[in-house]
Amino acid sequence: MIYYGHHPFDDRKKGISMRKLQLIVWLFVSTHAASAQTDRGTITGTVSDATGAVIPGATIEAKNVATGAVYQAGSSETGNYTLAQLPAGTYEVSAALPGFKRFLRTGIAIQVAQVVRIDVTLEVGAATESVTVQAAAPLLKTESGEVGYNINSEQLSSLPVLTLGGITGLGNIRNPLQAVTLLPGATFSNDNTLRV
Repeated sequence: MIYYGHHPFDDRKKGISMRKLQLIVWLFVSTHAASAQTDRGTITGTVSDATGAVIPGATIEAKNVATGAVYQAGSSETGNYTLAQLPAGTYEVSAALPGFKRFLRTGIAIQVAQVVRIDVTLEVGAATESVTVQAAAPLLKTESGEVGYNINSEQLSSLPVLTLGGITGLGNIRNPLQAVTLLPGATFSNDNTLRV
């Protein structure tokens, strides 16, 4: 059979390539979105007054000390707020509402994938007055039962080197088992078991 102009299999070939293109675009977008979230943390909490009554409508701001970037949220009808997708770093959290003193908490360290709870207690007073709280103790993770610890690159570079294969071997790498010893409470027993 001779076809002039349009062959019936041309549409099928075009449809297959469009499906492949859609799959590639979907894979790119989904992996890009997932990787964009890996270096972020969250600050959440409840805003209340001195009696414990929740305060809706308060303006909450988290300021990244290193970059100066400011992230805002408002307290809900139940007094809760969440500042999600914050880049890892050190923050100052402030809360303000007319009729109350401005609340400020400094020195809040946000690590990767960490949820930090900062409950805010606003005191009655002029907005020009402020209450400043210095973050001295490590913050508890009351949002979940997980226990986590971040190891920075300086700590990893101080680990001993594991030589593989001698002179013609694979080279020198950091011993991954030694990284576990950087965790608080991790010890090696006499029977060569690791306890965390």
